[in-house]
Amino acid sequence: MDDDVFVGRIEVRPPLNEAERDHLFALAHSRSTLRGTPTGRGDSTVPFAHLAWEPCPAGCCLTWSALEQSSHMLPSLRFLVDHLLKPGAKAEGHKRFPEFTCDHVLDGVVAGRSHSDRQVYVAEVIANRVVGRTIEPACARTGEASRARGRARPRPANVFEFRPRRA
Repeated sequence: MDDDVFVGRIEVRPPLNEAERDHLFALAHSRSTLRGTPTGRGDSTVPFAHLAWEPCPAGCCLTWSALEQSSHMLPSLRFLVDHLLKPGAKAEGHKRFPEFTCDHVLDGVVAGRSHSDRQVYVAEVIANRVVGRTIEPACARTGEASRARGRARPRPANVFEFRPRRA
């Protein structure tokens, strides 16, 4: 695969306000890691990763921009939900985030693979609960059994073989 390929989106309800969108955009395009943010300092659960989730211009969804390692999809999404967006987030009442509403519910799925990775990463959010998994690529031996029988793929169910071809 030559290019990074990511599909899907995370829906944000209610949409992010202008201050929230601006903050996420600035953080995604800064050199700061999530652990260097006001709510991430001193928290060992926050990853040493840059934010690569970007809000759309309307603030109704987030997409993965592939600027960061794919393996950081889940921890950085958890950071967004727990630290900045959900009700009760760490930013709620924080002096650096006076315009953050911390009232958002996130739902959606993003899956993708970068060109440097053979694994596919899946991040899913259901009502602010972030889950995900890594899907390993098929092994190199996939398809060997059908090639050994002399055909590239099995016959359709409506095709009958009355006599072996080697007869």
